[in-house]
Amino acid sequence: MAQAETVERSLDEQKKLTEMFTVGAQAGNAGLDGNRDYSDDINALRERGLVQKGSPRELLGLPEIDGGFTIPRENWTLLGFDACERGFRENMTFSSEIMGESAGLKAVGPTILQMIGKEHKRNRAVAQPLFLRPRTMDWWKPNWIDEAVTSLLAPLEGKPTADLNLDLCAWLPMFVVTRSLGLAGRDELDFRFHLTRSTFGARDHTASEVAESRAIVDRILTEMVASRRVHPVDDVISGLLENDLKLPDGTTRKLTEAELFSFAKLVIFAGGGTTWRQLGITIDALLTHRDIWEECKANRDLIENAVDEALRWRATSGNFHRVATKDVEVEGVTIPKGARVNLWLAAGNRDPRVFDRPDAFDIHRPKHHHLGFGLGPHRCLGMDVAKQEMIAAINGLMDRWPNLRYDPAAPKPVFAGLDMRGLTALPVILD
Repeated sequence: MAQAETVERSLDEQKKLTEMFTVGAQAGNAGLDGNRDYSDDINALRERGLVQKGSPRELLGLPEIDGGFTIPRENWTLLGFDACERGFRENMTFSSEIMGESAGLKAVGPTILQMIGKEHKRNRAVAQPLFLRPRTMDWWKPNWIDEAVTSLLAPLEGKPTADLNLDLCAWLPMFVVTRSLGLAGRDELDFRFHLTRSTFGARDHTASEVAESRAIVDRILTEMVASRRVHPVDDVISGLLENDLKLPDGTTRKLTEAELFSFAKLVIFAGGGTTWRQLGITIDALLTHRDIWEECKANRDLIENAVDEALRWRATSGNFHRVATKDVEVEGVTIPKGARVNLWLAAGNRDPRVFDRPDAFDIHRPKHHHLGFGLGPHRCLGMDVAKQEMIAAINGLMDRWPNLRYDPAAPKPVFAGLDMRGLTALPVILD
């Protein structure tokens, strides 16, 4: 199987993996201490005020980065759970249209991330049926998720150690997403590399390199869409081609090629980067809470609880951006119209006003919704797919290596980052 063969990597593959799947190399973590967990600092800030003027970096006294936004705006940050929840739910007041000011997303094309109101609802409805939980269980899981886990873990059998960050976490969502889009037979890593270089990584490369990568991506997607128009198969692109977009006047039409490209690119980015880091976070949580590892190993139904709690405890996407469409009062503080509003769920998900012992990883805590997948109109479209990928991966690890543990001879992993949080590595003994 092609994916299994990638475990023995060339130097070029290793370079691309390191560039794309190292937490410290992520653009959103530039200028940070790569060996520091900022959770205590975030907690301390929240207790100074649930709504504060300034960006998360400014409030922490860290160097600012432009973040790829093309319009300068005054920053305000929401740190309490209720404030962040309101920011997600009230999308007409705290508008996600600001995502259209991201240089990276502009390169991707129009996506549901920057749409609001009825336009967002109409466009999301085209893809939503393909990502619902029943489809995840009877379509995604047997077609792509289970195969991916098996093909990634099989080559590790018989080896004494591994770095699960690169050997499993990075590859799993990349494999699942690209294959589900109909890119089987392609080099997943190479495609992801060129897609990154032509969009969110464009600032780190020359204009000619970006143009080259954009041409490669567009050629692959053009060929793939053309093939699916003539010969539909059971995959995401064929599903998007089959579904209709409802227009404001009540008529319908099919998605344009540009809209299909944007959907495909968004699914790859949203499903790849976040799931990679969140899976690593969840594995780390289980390895550093051995009693919970053993409990989940004995009762596999609890693995979903562990995945869900890890999303509250250490959500990989720590901050979401919105723009205030009017002057609005939040927790007694007035945020002016036009301000960039940071929904800092890394703070909100550990608000002691909502969660008892919020800094503890507790898979038996009373059920209460969290913000790890967002909330409201823009709740993560692929959340059930991501959860099943993580559940399948952890089941696979427990089946093969019931005594899996960190390698004491390797440098101790660190949870790091602010907007793109994750583990610096996952060096384990396979036992």
